[in-house]
Amino acid sequence: MSPTVTKEPAVPVLRFPAFSEEWEAATISAIADKITDGTHDTPKPTDEGIPYLTAIHVKDGFIDFENCYYLPEEEHRKIYARCNPEYGDLLMVNIGAGTATSAMVDVNYEFSLKNVALIKPDRDLVDPRFFTQFQRFHSARLRHQLSSGGAQPFLSLRQIGKLKIEIAPLPEQRKIADFLTAVDGRIWQLIHMNVLLRDYKKGVMQQLFTQAIRFKDEHGNDFADWEEKRYDSVYSFKNTNSYSRDLLCYEGGEVRNIHYGDIHTKFKSNFVLQNELVPFIKPEVDLIRISKECYCREGDLVIADASEDYNDIGKCIEIRDLGGERTLAGLHTFIARPKKDAIAQGFGGYLMQAREVRLKIMTIAQGAKVLGISKRQLCKVLLPIPSPDEQTKIAEFLTAIDHKIDSVATQITEIQTFKKGLLQQMFV
Repeated sequence: MSPTVTKEPAVPVLRFPAFSEEWEAATISAIADKITDGTHDTPKPTDEGIPYLTAIHVKDGFIDFENCYYLPEEEHRKIYARCNPEYGDLLMVNIGAGTATSAMVDVNYEFSLKNVALIKPDRDLVDPRFFTQFQRFHSARLRHQLSSGGAQPFLSLRQIGKLKIEIAPLPEQRKIADFLTAVDGRIWQLIHMNVLLRDYKKGVMQQLFTQAIRFKDEHGNDFADWEEKRYDSVYSFKNTNSYSRDLLCYEGGEVRNIHYGDIHTKFKSNFVLQNELVPFIKPEVDLIRISKECYCREGDLVIADASEDYNDIGKCIEIRDLGGERTLAGLHTFIARPKKDAIAQGFGGYLMQAREVRLKIMTIAQGAKVLGISKRQLCKVLLPIPSPDEQTKIAEFLTAIDHKIDSVATQITEIQTFKKGLLQQMFV
């Protein structure tokens, strides 16, 4: 069997030495031995049994077995009789928002599928790893070839068979696949390292704020015992504005504005202005009535007072560096300013992340669909406060971990960008 060839074969910009043949365009049906799919019924999952994957478990390039469902042996056999994924086969989501998302099967045990198509490639024509890389790079283009006729995207097996890809000669496919698999391996190593660092930080914070771990002073002596203090004994509150998104812009201005939505979704807890995308207040907005005291200062906490997510209520950032720019806090926020010598620079943000403090804030949240906290309620919350010198030690230690997490995240982004650039030149 040979692929279906178009009239205008093409070659990529970047190639490995010794390869010069033209690439050929083919439909998936021409390079597959079989195209089928799993069940479209909804069998009842069990707590144990045979792994059972749905569309949500097929990610961009990998299969999420850790969070999969399970089926009894009898149910599994009914599905597996017509759809039997094996090592090296390709899975492609064929219904829902993730339609055309694909991954290669990299396990040697049985599992069942729902709303996921199975493509068994002809190994004499295509390396499954090559196809997976191609599809991930061209997923938007492949989706453009779809025709959805219902309330959500749907990709029939016939449509899958008609999807077009360009393939290199098999030896070149293998060379490309080996190289890109190695790049992916490095990316996954860094992602795993990032997860481990975040878990480590979480565990260390738990031990620090329950005082299971204590620092000592420069002479090796214990610091003073921690004290429980009311929130309003260590912080005072400053007024914030209520400007909507309509009064903000990113084109330029004289005053920045921290929006509560960005605290929930974008900003790092250690807030450095130059590292964040913070909108300006539009120049036509009159700010003359806003007092100097209400502008953010380094060391301030900017706290979101509303959230639809119970776990995010009271989420905050600590202002670490404003770079001299005038900055205000906006809609649905408080500014909590540390009182003189009460809170060391950098400590307050970590204190607000501590599990014990988070639980206390959750208990004062009020509301149904949208939860909120008030300054009056927050004032009464009791905080575990060590001496200023021990606060500094804790802040420096946790900041160093955050810097390492950020460094690894930057490496991940850089390698992903590097790979994207390669793909643009290595694939047709």
